[in-house]
Amino acid sequence: MESDILSILNEVEEIVDHGPKIPMTGKVLVDDTVIFELLDRVRAALPEEITNAKWVLKERERILSEAQAEAQKLMERGKIYVDKMAVENEVVKQAQSYGADIVRQAQTFAHDVKLGAVQYADEMLQHVEQSLVETLQSLRKNREQLKGLAKEERDQPVNYEKEKAE
Repeated sequence: MESDILSILNEVEEIVDHGPKIPMTGKVLVDDTVIFELLDRVRAALPEEITNAKWVLKERERILSEAQAEAQKLMERGKIYVDKMAVENEVVKQAQSYGADIVRQAQTFAHDVKLGAVQYADEMLQHVEQSLVETLQSLRKNREQLKGLAKEERDQPVNYEKEKAE
């Protein structure tokens, strides 16, 4: 088909090339019936060639359109993936930050509880110490009283007869 048109064009070229020349004009005499016949053959071959060319162009456009649609889909999937990764990364960052806050709060709470426990223990020991001091003072006082009673008893003569009479 393409070769048909090319061969017809080659025939036209041969006719023009080998046709008788008009002197001093550089023009060629050609048989118009032969040229018209060749043009008819070109026209007959052209519709098929044009149809094929149109199909090729249409197919080319379809392939380009599909390629663009596929590229667009790939770009959208890539963007969605990047957005998802960014969101997941942000979620991870937020979770890490939240976790770090919880750890800080737990450490602060543990520190406060420890300080509270130390203060409570100190207060309890102070109370025990105060009680012990008071008890020790009471013991000393009681001992002093006992020593005083013992001294009084030593200083008094023992009267056994009087005790027996009573």
